[in-house]
Amino acid sequence: MINVLIVEDSTVFAMGLKMTLEGSKDIALAAHVTTSGAAVAYLNSHPEVDVAVVDITLEQQTDGLTLLGILREAFPKVAALVLSHYKIPSYIIQSITYGARGYLAKDSEPSEIMEAILKAAAGDCVFFGETLPLKDITRLFGGEDRLQDRRPQNLSPKELEVLQLVTSGYSNSQIASALGVATTTVDTYKERIKGKFGLDTLVECVAHAVQAELVSVR
Repeated sequence: MINVLIVEDSTVFAMGLKMTLEGSKDIALAAHVTTSGAAVAYLNSHPEVDVAVVDITLEQQTDGLTLLGILREAFPKVAALVLSHYKIPSYIIQSITYGARGYLAKDSEPSEIMEAILKAAAGDCVFFGETLPLKDITRLFGGEDRLQDRRPQNLSPKELEVLQLVTSGYSNSQIASALGVATTTVDTYKERIKGKFGLDTLVECVAHAVQAELVSVR
């Protein structure tokens, strides 16, 4: 039996995922937590967990990408599988560099999610339904060195999303509306982005991000 920990702060999505797992004879739900801190605390006391299904855009405490790095270093026997609304190549690249064994969209069929959990537990890598050895994944993105080069300055998912919206021409108020945050929060994200790139203007950050294929012009 494969024991699964769900790390998801959307109650509605977590409920649906729980119902999906309950229909399997091979997979058991170990627990559902809503923060990275709770995930680490649970894993410290429950070594039987085989797979952690992680949302990379957790709102509280540490984001899901950072949690992937923690899992890789502190819980290497736990296979991390990302479920996300975002079908963005840079998110997949980040997830791989942080140690994820798979990446699926949240609108995947339940059967696809179940199959991905089984494959991740078996040591395979699953990205959008394609099962590939990890060496082939890194090769597709240009090798391990290229993967590390494209790791976007340790930007969080929200910071990368803000940078993409800026690249797409969104104003502060439009970004705030799209993310459901205050405009002052958007300003904070922008300052963090400039700090992580080590640049003085957001225009320079966008130029570097486009060149590195972290965001797209659209």
